[in-house]
Amino acid sequence: MSKTYLIWVKGLAGFLLIIITSAFQEKTDISNLSTNYLIHDNEDGKRLVTLQSDEFKAYTARFHRQLKYENGQDTILPKILSLALQGYLFLKQTDELASDQYLTVIDFTLFCNKKRLWVIDVETKRVVFNELVAHGVQTGEEYAKYFGNNHGSNKSSLGFYTTGGTYFGSNNLSLKLNGMESRFNSNAFARGIVIHGASYVNEDFVKRKERIGRSFGCPAVSKKINTQLVNMLKGGNCLFIYSPTNDYLQKSAILNANLYITVDDLSI
Repeated sequence: MSKTYLIWVKGLAGFLLIIITSAFQEKTDISNLSTNYLIHDNEDGKRLVTLQSDEFKAYTARFHRQLKYENGQDTILPKILSLALQGYLFLKQTDELASDQYLTVIDFTLFCNKKRLWVIDVETKRVVFNELVAHGVQTGEEYAKYFGNNHGSNKSSLGFYTTGGTYFGSNNLSLKLNGMESRFNSNAFARGIVIHGASYVNEDFVKRKERIGRSFGCPAVSKKINTQLVNMLKGGNCLFIYSPTNDYLQKSAILNANLYITVDDLSI
């Protein structure tokens, strides 16, 4: 075997080793990156992240820590606030919100006599209201368990809504709601699902250890705060009604949207 041939073989072996090592290193680096860290730049050079990113999770955790409560108000769970902010930002980015000042969250995992409605001023991070709220008569007794979107079901409907205009009806001042999720609450407006005051939503029931009343599917509140609440939320703000049903969490188009937002949008 000639000396020239040996040199050529060694050189080829070295070259192949470099290629294999580089490929392995590249594969290793990519495997260590989750999609949470794959950040893109938009045409303005701003960083883009998804609503499932670690950056978004850090933002919602920070938002939760910064919430300002009044005396007697209950704390909203971090997980539920995170989901609410996810949908709020989705609707904001898709221009569905005429007003982005208030985010209302209803946690239907809680006992009906708990204050399970929160109204949050997003800019100041102040909890403006934390109140009792009724669920539908066919949704459950003390706990909300069964949800629907059909006419005449008398059930509460899960998901994201935008608030509409007001009117005076059988329950006096009421706030129209627009369901934003086709599988879960799209019939809300046609069903007449509104925020209104009701005599059966009252602290006196709680003090007597009696269950507050139930509605025909509306998120009814106490008459005491209804006027102020309705006038505050009217005109295109975001409302989120939550329960951890697998059907909703897995099939909500809003919660599962792969929407990119800029990091600047997480500065609110």
